[in-house]
Amino acid sequence: MPDPHQQGFALPLALTTSALLLLSSLSLQTLALHARQRSRQSLVTAQTRDAERSVAMAFQQHAVGAHACLLALPSSEWEGSERCPGVNPALLQFGRVVDRDWELMHWQPHGAMAGILQLRWSDGRQSRLDLEPLP
Repeated sequence: MPDPHQQGFALPLALTTSALLLLSSLSLQTLALHARQRSRQSLVTAQTRDAERSVAMAFQQHAVGAHACLLALPSSEWEGSERCPGVNPALLQFGRVVDRDWELMHWQPHGAMAGILQLRWSDGRQSRLDLEPLP
């Protein structure tokens, strides 16, 4: 006959162990989800920076030749500018990078071929880029 003081020992031990394992697995799952979320955010940030660099390079490539005179003016003065007759600023006002459309909000020059480029993306986000002359 088993000792009456030792009865009921296995069930509470099994329940406690099960609860501990459940909490441990939930904690590990939460950590994994947070790591995945941080990884996803890092990827989105890297993609955004890459898209901004692509727009900056495209903007500077289109701003050559006859269009170069536009960079000396704020974008608000591009339409009908007497300094740049016959130039269509549309190439510098909108475009597409990979799967994102962008639109020029404002260009503010700082010296020759340098300035601040403010963009609005098709998803509503905005970017501000400092452009320097290409070497």
